[in-house]
Amino acid sequence: MTARRFSVTLLFAFAVAACSGSSHGGSSYGSGDPSLAAPNPAGGPIDPFLTNGQAVLRALDAVAARSGTPLRVTQISADGVNGLMLDVQEPKRHMNVDHYVVAADGNIAGPTPVKLMSLDGGPITAASVDARAFDPKAIAFAALTATVREAIKRSNYADARVAQWEIDGLGPDDRRYIYLESARARPTAAVTPGLKVVRMSF
Repeated sequence: MTARRFSVTLLFAFAVAACSGSSHGGSSYGSGDPSLAAPNPAGGPIDPFLTNGQAVLRALDAVAARSGTPLRVTQISADGVNGLMLDVQEPKRHMNVDHYVVAADGNIAGPTPVKLMSLDGGPITAASVDARAFDPKAIAFAALTATVREAIKRSNYADARVAQWEIDGLGPDDRRYIYLESARARPTAAVTPGLKVVRMSF
């Protein structure tokens, strides 16, 4: 039977989450590599989660310590302003999903409840969330730096840098993209769960 697909929206604005749910989650994750990651549009440090897979893995452990285990997500992404963002299925109530944001300085915002909406009009159930949730450590984040280098090389733009990436699942139809920016183009790399570049688009 085909699993029901759904989209997610936040119940509350990021600003509210930052004010009400932030706490320090540990030491700084450092600054990103300017030879691989795009500058922060807000003027802050370059996001380390864009290209440093070890930083991503450490942040996943920090979120798991707060959310509970096993850590399962319906999506995970990073961008140059917010840091690492993930929607986490509650381990004890599978129908609930919470949004977390991990900043480069170690601060964690969340949990912020996520409102789930079915794309086919059907009800949201624990089973439908189970069908979308996945173990984020099934993604080969240890290979992220090498994957980014490959994507930049294959883009044929020497000035290309990672501005964002998003991963919505492990299946063949799920979105897994690394978005690059250069002065002349915005190349995009589609990747596998093993972070192999399968195609580039422009």
